[in-house]
Amino acid sequence: MTSTASPPSPDSLAERLAEEMRRRWERGENPRAEELLDRHPELWDHPEAAAELIYEEVCLRRERGEANASGEVLRRFPHWAAQLRVLLDCHRALEEGRAGPEFPAAGERLGDFALVAELGRGSQGRVFLATQPALAGRPVVLKLSPLASGEYLALARLQHTHIVPLYSVADFPERRLRALCLPYFGGTTLAALLAALRGVTPARRTGADLLHALEQAQADVPLAVRVSGPACERLAGAGYVEAICRLGVGLADALQYAHERGLLHLDLKPSNVLLAGDGQPMLLDFHLARGPIAAGAPAPAWLGGTPAYLSPEQCAAMEAVRRDTPVPRAVDARSDVYSLGLVFYEALAGTLPPPGKTGGLRARNQRLSLGVVDVIARCLAPRPEDRYPDAAALADDLRRHLADEPLHGVRNRDAVERWRKWRRRRPGALWRLGLFLLTTVGALTAVLYVTHQFDKARAALAEGRREMRRERYIEARGAFRRGLALAEDLPFGSELAGELNAGLHLVERTEVAVELHAVAERLRTLFGADAMPPEDAQLAERLCGTFWKRRRRISMRLGSDLPPALARQVRSDLLDLAVLWSDLGVRLAPADKTAARREALKVLADAEEMFGPSAVLYRERRLHAEALGLDDIAREASRRAAETPPQTAWEHYALGCSYLRSGELPQAADELERAVSLEPQGLWPNFARGRCAYLLGRYEEALVAFAACVALAPRSAVCFHHRGLAYEALGRQELATRDFVYARSLDPVLGRKAPTP
Repeated sequence: MTSTASPPSPDSLAERLAEEMRRRWERGENPRAEELLDRHPELWDHPEAAAELIYEEVCLRRERGEANASGEVLRRFPHWAAQLRVLLDCHRALEEGRAGPEFPAAGERLGDFALVAELGRGSQGRVFLATQPALAGRPVVLKLSPLASGEYLALARLQHTHIVPLYSVADFPERRLRALCLPYFGGTTLAALLAALRGVTPARRTGADLLHALEQAQADVPLAVRVSGPACERLAGAGYVEAICRLGVGLADALQYAHERGLLHLDLKPSNVLLAGDGQPMLLDFHLARGPIAAGAPAPAWLGGTPAYLSPEQCAAMEAVRRDTPVPRAVDARSDVYSLGLVFYEALAGTLPPPGKTGGLRARNQRLSLGVVDVIARCLAPRPEDRYPDAAALADDLRRHLADEPLHGVRNRDAVERWRKWRRRRPGALWRLGLFLLTTVGALTAVLYVTHQFDKARAALAEGRREMRRERYIEARGAFRRGLALAEDLPFGSELAGELNAGLHLVERTEVAVELHAVAERLRTLFGADAMPPEDAQLAERLCGTFWKRRRRISMRLGSDLPPALARQVRSDLLDLAVLWSDLGVRLAPADKTAARREALKVLADAEEMFGPSAVLYRERRLHAEALGLDDIAREASRRAAETPPQTAWEHYALGCSYLRSGELPQAADELERAVSLEPQGLWPNFARGRCAYLLGRYEEALVAFAACVALAPRSAVCFHHRGLAYEALGRQELATRDFVYARSLDPVLGRKAPTP
């Protein structure tokens, strides 16, 4: 007899397709939900399963920094708007408020930072010069933007000499701000330098003029950085054209590095180029960065850029976004090459070319050689295929020009220029001897350099592991990525790169566990509140359901080799979600709770299948079975509970909470006492113990427990509120009022809730 495998259920099929979508987005393919739904048309008849797949696309778009991802997807699926809004509400519930960001001012403190001066501002953010008192008052640049900003996702991938790196990211939910901490290199933007030189015609400018403008700009900054270094010395003795070409080499190298990692800058302009205090050029502002766009691809949800510096194909793509039509021409690395060419043109000519015209450069600056004019002309070719194929080819030609070598990317059509370069390249035998010695020294330097890079990569590996032990995951990720960027370019560095990759993957999986824990903690906070309002209960039920349904996907992403403590935390969080969801389903059910209790039994069975035996699950199963009159199931659950006594602090805590919900206060007190003895620093065991003591009339004991909660979570409104209740029950009204007022300052909604645990 031939057996035929049954087709997968709609939910499992949607889960598998969502995993496929995430993998393809990570490869840069960025498929839409419609593509996968059209491959499996049966899903169109199952809105909830299809909504899961569509929701995955929303999450991926938001991770890429697309602020209007939700609205764009809802417009594409108006007939499923109700199902999608439930999932999107869950997503929004995890965000910190809906109001706009609250920016600080110079002179204030923000977290670990003391704001010294405002350096600039835009429509979405502000930039401050700041210091970090905890790190010997080191100066840093703090870029503040709304919490939804995803620029750090681009910067975190880039560790290059000519790209301003990312130190760290810190969120300030109370102000709805995300802070990017960047090193402070001093200096100023190329735009400011060109403005300072506007009174000098380009043909009369020198590298020393650039250096002087840099020194003048630095003199006006509160925390000045000394203008010095080898690059500054080269500027002082260079001609203006040579100085701009040297800046161009660094910028082209930085672009090539970003392009090789799948990122286009898309907003190159003089104000996004920093000339640091040591004279080095650095790329700024990757907030519009994204991957390449293929010709004929659907218009992305967003695309930005500064009109005066856009390539023709980027202009066409932005028009396609506006009209919601397919992108007519590919937007790739050659678009950034075009914008960089415009930056060169403006720097060397003193102005941008007229719209649609890119000639006349030599007429504006007679000091320019034909070779440099031809290099810029190729950058500005209207057709992408006529430009340099990538930024590396442009950097190569600029280096060749500076080294008096023949150019590869354009014709060397000036015979006089070729002759002068040839003479400068071959000064005689003494020069050849010097070249030989230089080559020998260069080889030795290369060996020393490789050794030094190995040491730096190994130090980054050690730093990443150290930060992981400290639970500083952003710093750990930065260290591993920095080491990986070094190791990938080293000979025989594959083993070290493997260790760094393993560390990076562990950081990413740990962050998934931390995000899951944050959701579980949010739900515990809702349950810890007095008399949960209906809207809070409904929100908690949706959150529990959404994350419990995605439990297998979460577990797959975490893998099986998490550190033991983190693995126990994940198990506790997921089990809590299962127990809370089953309880809420029954609470929110109408008068006849039969169906809700049967669904609760199914959820508890799924939890046991995934995590194994648990006294908590067996007790919850017995309660629901008894309410349904399923005596056999209830007796079996009681027997299994007796065979599986609680072992961990979480099991005692969860069992105590179950007794607390059913009004069995002495049993609850016993279990919670054991939970606290196993985990004295546990916030929720102490909190539940305090509530149980309060309900038993043991107000002194409740006060001790809630005081411990305040010490463990000094920003928790719920903890202060309950300590105030304990003070009030003991007749200490002044202390109670102080706690109530402070709790309302942390959470104004708390003041409208019933004042009983």
